Amino acid sequence: MLEQKNDNRMAWIRNIEKLNDSNCKSYCVEYEIASECRIFGVLDYEDGKILCGGFSLEKDKNGLFHYLFKIQYPEYGQEPSNKPDKNGYYFRDGILGELLSLFSLYFQCRFYLVATYEGELTKFGLKIKNEEDFLYRKINKAIHPKIFTESGRNFTKGLPDFLKSIIKLNDSKHQNFILACYHYAKSLKEVGVDSEMVFIRLVSAIEILSSQYVLNSKDNPLNDKEFSNLYNPSLPQKQIEQLKEILWVSKKGKIQINKSKQKFIKFVYDYSKGFLRGGNWKAKHVKITRKHLSSVLTAIYDGRSRYLHDGEPMYLSRFMYGADKWDTDPSFGMFIDNRKFHSSQKLPYTYWFEDVVRSCLLNYLKVNI
Repeated sequence: MLEQKNDNRMAWIRNIEKLNDSNCKSYCVEYEIASECRIFGVLDYEDGKILCGGFSLEKDKNGLFHYLFKIQYPEYGQEPSNKPDKNGYYFRDGILGELLSLFSLYFQCRFYLVATYEGELTKFGLKIKNEEDFLYRKINKAIHPKIFTESGRNFTKGLPDFLKSIIKLNDSKHQNFILACYHYAKSLKEVGVDSEMVFIRLVSAIEILSSQYVLNSKDNPLNDKEFSNLYNPSLPQKQIEQLKEILWVSKKGKIQINKSKQKFIKFVYDYSKGFLRGGNWKAKHVKITRKHLSSVLTAIYDGRSRYLHDGEPMYLSRFMYGADKWDTDPSFGMFIDNRKFHSSQKLPYTYWFEDVVRSCLLNYLKVNI
C-alpha cells in the first residue's frame, strides 16, 4: 500500500477543507486585533469560516483601530489527516498567526492581538476573555509613511482573491512563503523601535525564498563540479577536509556552493521588476535606480551580516522631515567619533527596502500560482 503524501499546505487552508466535510462539527474562537490603519468592510471567507471586520469606530488611547476576527475550527478530538514528519509543515503561531502575517503583507500594515474570546454566554457557561500583553510604542508616522496610510484598505475588496491565490501555490512552497510573510510582518513591528532589526527581518524574508533560487553557470561556475579535479591530492588530509567544508562538497564529491548573498541579490533584482520605475527626479542622488540596485542590496546584505556575525553597527540613512519621497539620505559618507563610514556602506531608508521586499513577495506569489 502506497504511503499517503503529507499535506504541507498552510494550516488555515487545511482547516477550511476539514470544515467543508458535512460530518465535521465545529466551534468558533473570536479574536480582537488592532492596527494603526482604518480598514473598511467585512471579510466573509468561505461562508463565515473566516470573518473579520470593525470592532470600534474610534481609535483607542494608543491610536489603534480595533477589529473582530472570528475563525471557525473543527471540534476538539478530530484527528488530523496527515502524519507529522521531519519535513512537515509547521508555523509557530498557528492559523491566526498565518492569517495575520498574510494580512500584514496584503494591507502593508501592522496588526496586534489584543484579546481572545472563547465560548458563549448562556445559562450553562460564560464567554471567556483572555487579554494579550502586546508591546506597542507610539512613533512618528513620518518615518515610515505607507504603513500608516488609512486610505485604500478594505476587507471586502481584494483580500478574498488574495487568499484564494495562496491556495493555488504549490504545497512545497507554502512553508517558505509563510515564513517570509512572518519575517515581513515582524519587520513592520520593528519600525520606530529598532531600524537595524527592520533590515535583519526583511533580509531573512528574502533569504527564505531565495535559498531555492537557482543561479546559472555564469553566476556560479564551480557549482556541481567534481571536487577531486580542483585540489592537489598531495595536500594533508586535514586541509582537504577543510576545503570540503568551505566549498560544501556533497557525499558524491560534487561542489555545492551556496552563495546566499548572490542569490539574495539576484532574487530581489528579478522579483522587483516594475518597482523601480520613472527616474525624472530633481534630486537624483537621493533616489535609487535599477542601475544601482545591486550595489544597494550588497550594502544591505553586508551590513546585516556584519551586524549579526561581528556586532558591527549599520550605517543607516538618517530621518529628515520632508524626505518621505527620498530613498536614501544625501550623505556621501559619515564620521561618528573616530569611526569613518564609507558611502558604499550606507543603507537606504527602511521604508524603501520594506516596499521592495513586499513587491518581491507579491510578485513571487503571482509567478508561482
